[in-house]
Amino acid sequence: MAQLPLGWNPDESTSRPRRNPPAGEPLTVSQLSTSIVEALETLPSTLRVKGEISNLSTRRHWYFSLKDEQSLIGCVMWSSRTRGVETVPADGDEVEVSGHIAHYAPQGRTQFIVERLRPAGAGALRARYEALCAELRAAGWFDEERKQPLPLLPRRIAVVTSGTSAALTDVIRTARERCPAVSLLVVDVRVQGDDAVAQVAEAIRRIDAGRGELGVDAILVTRGGGSPEDLQAFNEREVADAVHRCRLPVVAAIGHESDTSIIELVADRRASTPTQAVMHLLPDANELRQQLDDRAARLRLLTGQRIRRQADRIARTGERLGRAVELGVQVRRTALQRHAAELATRRPDVLLQQRRSRLESMAQTLRSRTRRRLDAARTRLDRGELGLPRSMEHDVTRRRNRLESLDRTLQAMGPVSVLERGFSMTTDGSGRVVRSTGEVEAGERLVTHLADGRIDVRVESVDPSGTVES
Repeated sequence: MAQLPLGWNPDESTSRPRRNPPAGEPLTVSQLSTSIVEALETLPSTLRVKGEISNLSTRRHWYFSLKDEQSLIGCVMWSSRTRGVETVPADGDEVEVSGHIAHYAPQGRTQFIVERLRPAGAGALRARYEALCAELRAAGWFDEERKQPLPLLPRRIAVVTSGTSAALTDVIRTARERCPAVSLLVVDVRVQGDDAVAQVAEAIRRIDAGRGELGVDAILVTRGGGSPEDLQAFNEREVADAVHRCRLPVVAAIGHESDTSIIELVADRRASTPTQAVMHLLPDANELRQQLDDRAARLRLLTGQRIRRQADRIARTGERLGRAVELGVQVRRTALQRHAAELATRRPDVLLQQRRSRLESMAQTLRSRTRRRLDAARTRLDRGELGLPRSMEHDVTRRRNRLESLDRTLQAMGPVSVLERGFSMTTDGSGRVVRSTGEVEAGERLVTHLADGRIDVRVESVDPSGTVES
């Protein structure tokens, strides 16, 4: 808002003579301005007004708007008056001001000239903002644990903003500079006014529902700076609910860096500007290219190092293998030489010669032993030839005496001699000797043998405890 001239005095503008146009003629602009000034002079010289501050500028003089739910009026408080205010107000503060209405004809501006200003409590919009913040914070909507991570390499980003806003221009320019490969889906919505809340919330819901068909990986909701009432659409519960339920990651960049809207607190990532929001969502193509170059260089370095290590390992393995092969060849050569020596000793002619030598040695040994044994046997025969007759005669006499003794014993113990001494022997019909009474029965025929003959008898009875009666 432009500043008024420092020497301007509203009282001077009302001191000019009133000139009414002739009847039936239109008013000039100056005449209309004079009429407005004269009408304002009918108001009390000092008015007290209560309202909510917005669009506050405090560079030298304070320029701001004072509003309620239905109306808004511009205000100015000169620097000579601002020095008496203890606390500098902020947008959204509810204040009570004292002053008068003035109309500045050269610029066609009607303002409330504030003489005194004092706080009158928090503004209605601020109170609604803080109440909703407290409710959503208690519900956990602001918790970091529920926030989704942003995609590392998104394919497409949906940008929800006004199609004619400077914020969209910044987003497109930054996206093209940062990563042209990522496409942008611009969703044109109202970002302030009565329809803004419904349009922003509906856009978020539709993008999330069609994320597969649209190929969208994240949503960016943004707009430029403005007064608290201009940003009010992003402090409404309907918009916050749409962001909370969205399954796509949402980045919000609303207003200036000092502004904090509810949608930014609910979103998965907050950015102070549209440019910063794009930097959160899109990777830097140059940085990615540099990373790829660095990774490629490192890969080449690691590959070269690994190839050299493998070559050294192969060389060492080749040396060990050569030594092992040489040692194996030496071992096998030694074994072959040993086997060749053994094989040479087992050739048929060698074996035949060895066998012939052993046979000759054995034959010589046998002849020597046979000769010695023959000599010993001849010696024994010679000695035996001299003592054999006496030995044979003595042995025949001894054996004859022995036979005679055995014959006498046999004669004495023979059955005939026993029978001659008065004994008898009884046999049954089959010639078997009867040795017990249990072997015969009454009526059986037996034969009793005596020394001079035999007697046939018939058994009349058997008495085991007595003698046999015939």
